[in-house]
Amino acid sequence: MEKKINNILFITGQDGTQMTFKVLFTYHSERFNKDYAVFYNEQDKNHLIAYSYDENITLFPITSQEENAELEDALRQYDEEQASHSCD
Repeated sequence: MEKKINNILFITGQDGTQMTFKVLFTYHSERFNKDYAVFYNEQDKNHLIAYSYDENITLFPITSQEENAELEDALRQYDEEQASHSCD
């Protein structure tokens, strides 16, 4: 079960435990004409998840390898931008 409130995503696992994720960044893909959000786990900042979303902020899993590859590129670009800002 997933629920998004003000840039926070709560995911309840099958065992009933709840994980909290925050939005790391969002972006629009011209190639797929979709919007995406990348979230990080508050307890483990290396645990990232990503979804596409629509105008109602309904989240959809990413299922194609092409979309995953583009997401990896977007994450690399985000990391590079963050690194360059930390050097300023």
